[in-house]
This record gives sequence, C-alpha cells and structure tokens, in this order.
Amino acid sequence: MTSRHATALATLAVGAAFLVGGCTPAPADETAAGGHVPAAEAPARPAPGGGTAGTDGATSGPVPDVPVRPARDQPAAAPPAATRVVVPSLDLDMAVEPAGVDDDGQMALPDDARSAAWYRFGPGPSSPAGAVVVAAHVDDLDGAGPFARLADVAAGTTVDVVDATGTTYTYTVTGVEDIAKADLPLDVVFDRGGPARLVLVTCGGEWDRERRSYTENVVVTAERAGGA
Repeated sequence: MTSRHATALATLAVGAAFLVGGCTPAPADETAAGGHVPAAEAPARPAPGGGTAGTDGATSGPVPDVPVRPARDQPAAAPPAATRVVVPSLDLDMAVEPAGVDDDGQMALPDDARSAAWYRFGPGPSSPAGAVVVAAHVDDLDGAGPFARLADVAAGTTVDVVDATGTTYTYTVTGVEDIAKADLPLDVVFDRGGPARLVLVTCGGEWDRERRSYTENVVVTAERAGGA
C-alpha cells in the first residue's frame, strides 16, 4: 500500500483561528492619561481619630467599613490537559498532547499519526460544559494511524479520556459522521457550551492528490457519563 501524508483538518483551520482571538482590557485603575489621577479626584487621606482628610486638609466623619472587591475578575484557569484517549473496543490507546494553532491558522497536530492533539483553547475533560476536541492524522508516511479505526466505531461505544491529574472521564458514542470538509460545522465541533461531550476528528473520504488532502472528516461525538 502506498503511504500518503494527510494534511488533516484543513477545514478546521478557520474555526481554530477564530477561537483564539480576543482582547486584553487595561487595568481598571489606568486612565487615558497613562494612569495619572488628577488631584481633584485623588482619594482622601486618613486623618487622626478615624476620619478622613480631603485634599484641602478638611476632616470628615469616620469612614464605614466597605467590602472591597477586585477591580476586575481573574480569568478562569485553564482545565487540566487531556493526555490519553482509549477506545477499548477498537484496541485504540493513544497519547494526547495539548495543541493550539499552527502557522497556517490550522489546528496544530502531531506529525506522527500515532499521537493525537487536544485543542487547548477549548474545554478540557473536567470542564462542566462544551466539546473537548481531540484530533489526529488518519495516516502518515508510515501508514494508517489508530484514528483510522474511528470510521468503524458504533453508537454506544465507550471512550475514556485521561487528563493531566490522572483522572479518567468516560464518554459514550452517540454519533459518527462522514462530513465533506467544506461542510464541517465548526461552531458545533468547537462549541464551548452545551452538554459536556467529546469530539474526535480525523480525515476520511478519498485522497485528493491535487489538494494533497482527504475530501472528508470523520467526526465522532460522545457524551460524558453522568452528563456532568
């Protein structure tokens, strides 16, 4: 059999690149003048006896205790990374590594088809909601990889995902689809809301020699046990 190198998930590129966009707000205590606070707006100075002294030195009454809240909330911590995916019925057991977006704007994947990637900008196995995306090449120059078996998975099949804490999360396959790459629903594959679930993606269909890519994606969706 002639080995073919798969440029997997070409259509996922747009969705992956879109998800990493964002803005970082300036600290709440900064102003357009570079953080300078005019004297007229400066906070009052503590005064003897529990009162406060304004900028003109006048004293007011005691200051009541007021709960203090940070000026802005801290971003949520990233979930522990997925490190392993196991499908016992397919004799599939693969290492998984965190991945983002490559220089071409595509979801980055290991060159070796015997390793998979977890999309680290999306939900993780421990996240309360959303799709955990794990993808891999269907083959490489050494032949077919383990994800080539996903085309044979059946509804009801059990999939285990282990994260960096050593915790195992069990999923049950609810659907398997062969989708033309141009029609891949990126908003569904990379969804951060909805029930906690797993989405496994690889290439399928025919090999397009001109485009050096497969014509379809195999997409396996599985619900997390307990729905939590």
